[in-house]
Amino acid sequence: MMTEPIDQRARAAAVEEDAQDWFLRFVSGDASEQDLDSFLAWRDADPSHRAAYEEIRDLWNDIDGFEAAFAPTNRAAAVHNAPVRAALSTARVRRQSRQRTGFRRGGIAAGLAAACLALLVVFAGDVPTRVMADHRTGVGEQAEVRLPDGSTAYLNTDTALSIEYVDNGRHISLLRGEAWFDVAKDPRRPFFVLALGGRTTATGTAFAVRDRGEIATVTVTDGSVAVSSPASDAESRLLIAAGERVSYAKGGAPGPVGEADIVSTTAWRKGMIVIDGLPLDRAIQEIDRYLPGRVLLVADTSAFEPVTARLSLRTLNSGLEALAATHGLAVIQVAGYLTIVH
Repeated sequence: MMTEPIDQRARAAAVEEDAQDWFLRFVSGDASEQDLDSFLAWRDADPSHRAAYEEIRDLWNDIDGFEAAFAPTNRAAAVHNAPVRAALSTARVRRQSRQRTGFRRGGIAAGLAAACLALLVVFAGDVPTRVMADHRTGVGEQAEVRLPDGSTAYLNTDTALSIEYVDNGRHISLLRGEAWFDVAKDPRRPFFVLALGGRTTATGTAFAVRDRGEIATVTVTDGSVAVSSPASDAESRLLIAAGERVSYAKGGAPGPVGEADIVSTTAWRKGMIVIDGLPLDRAIQEIDRYLPGRVLLVADTSAFEPVTARLSLRTLNSGLEALAATHGLAVIQVAGYLTIVH
């Protein structure tokens, strides 16, 4: 009795994959007139083919200003690809005349512009960070690093560290990402973690530091640390005890000290993401950290209740689909590098 629904899902997944392949071939500019003839035959062979392709294309067509990024680079290519661009544009007028709530055109354009870089070029990574880093992880990876003094650094997704040990101190630079440190005691050589210009100092304790781009956050799980920055003098540096956290902006002084959510902060070390009362857009941003490419939210989330969830890093795509479904949203994955929640 279960064979038919499973077969239907498999057929639907195959159709969606074919539609994505056709779409990516067209936007890459490599499609020929023969490809166009083959595409039209495939599209017209079954209504489900047309529906799957138009769903992907309609999302793309919401970013009018991005079309120039795919303009042919020479006149021959322009003539050669004109039928392809016409086929991609047939539903634009119909698409614009149909009302769909929840689309934020400016945000979509910015998000897709970044996502398409991952789709259409080989991403070389942050070269300066790669050169400077002694240890790093890729997106979705975690690693345990034994440091020369017996301390341990646990690296979360997309994290890079550089290490410099000198006679009077142990210096760790968090170049990007998030790391949790279990520090071996050595009062003669303090343990320093530098991030966004700020410094966290410990002798023997356990704490996490996360670089959020323009904000760094320090969370203490055992013992205590001192947090300072170039904008704070020695008298104003903050002492942070176990169960507390503090943030600082790049170039700014740390503070204020608040209570830490240790379970959420360290959940990744147990292969989980714990989301506790976050708005849906922020919850999806957190999930995005662990998935390759980009996750793009195309919906008005202002009316949704805050999200509380526990998601396994091993099955994060399924967790994202379940989270979206509870809010009446759907998920489309394109070539493994672009995930659209709409």
